[in-house]
Amino acid sequence: MARHFLIVWIVYWLAVALMPVHSIYPATGPAFVLQLVFVLLTLAAFAVTHAYLGCPPRLPAGRFDLRAAPQLARLALVMSLIGLLCVLYDKIVVQGIDFSQGIVAAREQWRRLGEERDGAASSVFSVLGYLLGSGYFVAAVLAATQIRTMTVRQRLRTLLAAAVLLLVGSAISGGRSSVLLLAAMVLGGTAARGSLSLRELFPRRRQRRALMVVALVAAGYTVNVFYLRAAASDLSAQRYATGFLANLGLQLDGWYRSLLDGSALSSLSAMVVLSVSYVTHSFATTAALVDLPPEGKSVLFSHVAEILAKIGVMAYPDENWYLAGRFPSVPGALWQLGGPAAVLAGSLLLGAAAAAARAWTMLRPAQLLPLGVFVMMYAVLVLTPALLAVDFLSFPFIAVAFVLLALADRLLRRRRAARSRRVPTGTAAMIAVSNKRVARA
Repeated sequence: MARHFLIVWIVYWLAVALMPVHSIYPATGPAFVLQLVFVLLTLAAFAVTHAYLGCPPRLPAGRFDLRAAPQLARLALVMSLIGLLCVLYDKIVVQGIDFSQGIVAAREQWRRLGEERDGAASSVFSVLGYLLGSGYFVAAVLAATQIRTMTVRQRLRTLLAAAVLLLVGSAISGGRSSVLLLAAMVLGGTAARGSLSLRELFPRRRQRRALMVVALVAAGYTVNVFYLRAAASDLSAQRYATGFLANLGLQLDGWYRSLLDGSALSSLSAMVVLSVSYVTHSFATTAALVDLPPEGKSVLFSHVAEILAKIGVMAYPDENWYLAGRFPSVPGALWQLGGPAAVLAGSLLLGAAAAAARAWTMLRPAQLLPLGVFVMMYAVLVLTPALLAVDFLSFPFIAVAFVLLALADRLLRRRRAARSRRVPTGTAAMIAVSNKRVARA
């Protein structure tokens, strides 16, 4: 977990350095130092907590096996399908959103209707849809970890079904964040099993190619959303990308801008640059934040606060922030909250929590809930260059899905235990048969 955290940050910094864009804010040096200090403090806290808890580096294969994994994966997919149908019914029938004009126009209608309701839930179908719709995350994690209790065919079908639910759900909402979150959680699942390789999960080349096609489709969907938004704005792809980058606090390098000639190839290039910059622009946001004094205002846990506000637990959070809509990166958000003290406390807490999550998974390897905590904490760690993963809209509902399916797993365990007490097995069964034969004789 810690190794992947460091690798992701190094790749992130390399992408920032190599992309043909640069921050419009000058404090890039202090921004890098802030992020570097955050990474080092988080790793230190992880290492100290890991050593204190004394958990083993790896567990033998088989210790993570969940006997009910196939049933739980099917249940998770059924939950997601029901949730998807509820969301569709709410958007089309209850809210009257018209998808015939494309997902971008539909998303704009959805946003406008939400503002008119002051953020209140549109119907009970919307509530049920969000509560149940994230079950496919659990199914995908099971497919990535259960190499003994699920067959290769079951794992492949589960991942393909999860990908379809992901893409359909993302298309309905016009969003892209779930693609990134699912990828992080599937990688977290393989990390929980000691970094399983794709070849171990899917021995046949044809199976691996099928998954690569799905991954390319997901990446293509992400790029295509920008194309659709450009078309909805009556702008060329190249012009839209240039304008959107400015909204992210970025500017094209001069040498790269000179290569853009309006052709289809240059437009595709600009859209790819925009797609990567959509994640890495958090570096520019951090550069903007370190140039300002800490405001004592948190941009963390925004979606959780909105959910609590919708059910009347608290007031709606203040979204009047001049960098609203941008990824701040976790160290940047902590700096805005409380300066060096918040960065220190947040880094240490995050590293310790990640090590504790790993330790719990090592102590309870054959249970779903600790595995869920591990992959969710893994996603939080590896996505810190962009934002706190908890601030993805679906993240709290994924936690709900893990809890519900962990309860289902417990019920299935009790049912198996009850059956094993009623049906004699092994030596007891042989003795019972022998006694019956003697009685008949």
